[in-house]
Amino acid sequence: MIQSDKIDSSNMDIKKIANSVLIFSLKRLIEIIGILISCFGFLILLALFSYSPEDPNFIFQENVSINNLIGFQGSYTSDLFFQSIGIISFLVPLTFIFTGISLFKKKEFFLIINNLFYAVLYCLVGSIFFAFFFNDTYSLYINGNGGFVGNYLNQTFLSSLILINEEITFYILIVLVLVLFLISINFSPKNFYQLIK
Repeated sequence: MIQSDKIDSSNMDIKKIANSVLIFSLKRLIEIIGILISCFGFLILLALFSYSPEDPNFIFQENVSINNLIGFQGSYTSDLFFQSIGIISFLVPLTFIFTGISLFKKKEFFLIINNLFYAVLYCLVGSIFFAFFFNDTYSLYINGNGGFVGNYLNQTFLSSLILINEEITFYILIVLVLVLFLISINFSPKNFYQLIK
């Protein structure tokens, strides 16, 4: 009887140790994924800031000289971002950077899906904003500041809604992009206040 109690006790200890090891491993894995997401965000940000229309891209490939700091991959990535969603692309890597930091701190894997959902929303809103109000561009000469997504959305019923009252819609779209972006980076007014304090 005493021996069976010892066996049950040792089985419970093994299960606790195995559970602890599993939880520890999962937390470290989530931290590594968070670091990789933040690094990915930094690389995209660097590629976007060093974008040059003269770099080889999906449309024009005749020039072999690459000015992008990330090289060939940065040239294609930045071109893809700018030609698809336009200037709002600069917010996307910030979302990745802050998502990685939040994932590292909170260890909640659902943050990735949540933040990407809001990133898609602010990209759509920002694309139509730039396509409607600031479509003329000096460097993104193919699809304008809103990218082809903004140009497409600008040809739908959404442009009719904007035309009802352009001035009010201008500010509504700015606020909407800002709010969706802040949600996508897990901005907390309480934490921000404590940081300033």
